[in-house]
Amino acid sequence: MRVALTSDVDWEQAIGDARERGADVVCLPHLSFAPYVAATRDRAGLERAERAPSSAFRRALALAGGAWLAASAYESEGEGVFYVTALVGGAEGPVAASRQRHVDAEHGRYEQMFWSPGHEPPELAELPWGPTAALVGGDLRAPTAWAEVVARGARVVLGGASDPAELWATTARVAAGMAAAHGLTVLVANRSGAQDGVTFAGGGAAFAPDGAPLAPGADGLIDVEAGP
Repeated sequence: MRVALTSDVDWEQAIGDARERGADVVCLPHLSFAPYVAATRDRAGLERAERAPSSAFRRALALAGGAWLAASAYESEGEGVFYVTALVGGAEGPVAASRQRHVDAEHGRYEQMFWSPGHEPPELAELPWGPTAALVGGDLRAPTAWAEVVARGARVVLGGASDPAELWATTARVAAGMAAAHGLTVLVANRSGAQDGVTFAGGGAAFAPDGAPLAPGADGLIDVEAGP
């Protein structure tokens, strides 16, 4: 399985580029189909939410043309009820969804003003390499979130972040530690660009089950062995 970690906020172009390079799995950053609405206290960001289930994710799956896709959507379940939903899907459509539970509340990350923590157990997707979980945002820095998906049988974690440089260093460090602690393959894409005074670090991080980094090839894709 060949994986593309994209930091590009132009998700349509990013998916097309990844497919042209032969990616079997495309991993998009946190809030894949919207700006990082929680960078300021401007409540106009609530208007970015899609009615659940995300129609943007289904459009993204169509663009993926049969590749597996990991992304996260900003969704509204009704008046005043908002979540960030991590999604995994493939040729047959969405196959797993879980909502971000650990919601950041600090300067430049006003997430608690824009969405609520998820409360349902995380779902797993059965990909060719084995049971796969999606963790996004603050869940990537919460050891309890990792322990929960491992308890449900996850062997691979696909992640999406929207982190500036210092926070991204923490996220990547935690991801490496959790890969080694739980014997997981971990692949995380981080948002790039600048918005509302916040500069996102971009890039991605990938780790083998012993915590060792997985480097992309010349084509920018990361090779991950399929499970039995």
